[in-house]
Amino acid sequence: MSKRSGFGTLLSADDALDVILSRLRPITGTELVPVQESDLRILAEDIKSNINVPAFDRAAMDGYAVRSEDLEEPCMLKIAGRALAGTPWKGTVKKGECVEIATGAPMPKGADAVVMVENAQQVGQAVSFKMPVAKGENVGLKASDIGKGDVVLKRGAVMGPGQIAAVAIIGRDKIKVVSRPRVLIFTTGDEIVTPGKALKAGQVYDCNSYAMMTIARRAGAEVTYQPNVKDTLANLTKALKAAAEKYDLIVFSGGTSVGARDYAREAVGELGTVHVHGVAIKPGKPVLFGTIGKCGVFGMPGYPTSCLLTAKLFLSPAIRRLAHNHFHERRKKVVTLGHEVKKAKTKQRLLPVRVDDHDVAWSTFKGSGAITSLSESVGYIEIDAGDGVIQKGAEAVLRVIS
Repeated sequence: MSKRSGFGTLLSADDALDVILSRLRPITGTELVPVQESDLRILAEDIKSNINVPAFDRAAMDGYAVRSEDLEEPCMLKIAGRALAGTPWKGTVKKGECVEIATGAPMPKGADAVVMVENAQQVGQAVSFKMPVAKGENVGLKASDIGKGDVVLKRGAVMGPGQIAAVAIIGRDKIKVVSRPRVLIFTTGDEIVTPGKALKAGQVYDCNSYAMMTIARRAGAEVTYQPNVKDTLANLTKALKAAAEKYDLIVFSGGTSVGARDYAREAVGELGTVHVHGVAIKPGKPVLFGTIGKCGVFGMPGYPTSCLLTAKLFLSPAIRRLAHNHFHERRKKVVTLGHEVKKAKTKQRLLPVRVDDHDVAWSTFKGSGAITSLSESVGYIEIDAGDGVIQKGAEAVLRVIS
């Protein structure tokens, strides 16, 4: 295969990406990591809970734990004690009594509702109640968030703040995750110098590798940086051959066009197979992708703008493919509501949602104290303050949380 043979028929960006992804196989290794160090890792197991969350009925508001039947008429109840988070009141609430209670504190025996402190008036060691309260009001029931034996997260989930919190709340300290793809990044060209060194006439600093390292890490790779490979076919071939035995993916920039010193196509073709050479985009035409054994190889254009663009288009999804990461990188997405959503009169609502395969959004909100409101969501929809409801089937903008 001659390096001077030209590009041939150019592929569209979508067709090129299809070819690239079809040639990459997700890696099979796994490892055990501490939960607090699992951000952006891909879960390699289903996570089941061995406990109930909450483990007990608890107050959802600061106020007074009461027997709802005592408040059918306005009344004055004696304060029998105080319950705090972590320090429950151990008695039983009797007729004519209430217990001062803090958010998160276990509900005392005998009480079945909580009256918010704003809706009651303390008078000495008693409290005046003017309005009735429903049984279960302002109470978070045992196992209402997570039940013992529930699957909290499924294999393949991308770990983030909500997912990490969901694992921590059930007491897990370590989880099994997919190993990171091993990626080697370097540039070619006699004029390229690593930042921190002095420049000579005609030389430029290596910015391409630094940009590609950032993209690769954000996509989930374990990245190794190698200093510049000099502009000869022998040097490039030697570097590729050695790297293909150690890494899942090799990425370099420069030497991918069809000029006299562009050796990428020839080097990759000599060691393996070139699957893509040239994409119908501007900037970014001279993209190369091939395989050497099981190792994928990217040759990116040498110009920084072209390199960064093509790395975003092709490198990021390629690494996500290797890493079993199906998370879509778009920060915003138009979705359709799967049910009506009630507006709040004076507050903007941030509604956490999951999105199905048809881009239909469904609320995951279970209450402010439910950690699975976020761990089961992919982002949130902003609902402006006002009266009425937003109808089922209406379009909304999803803000993706990574």
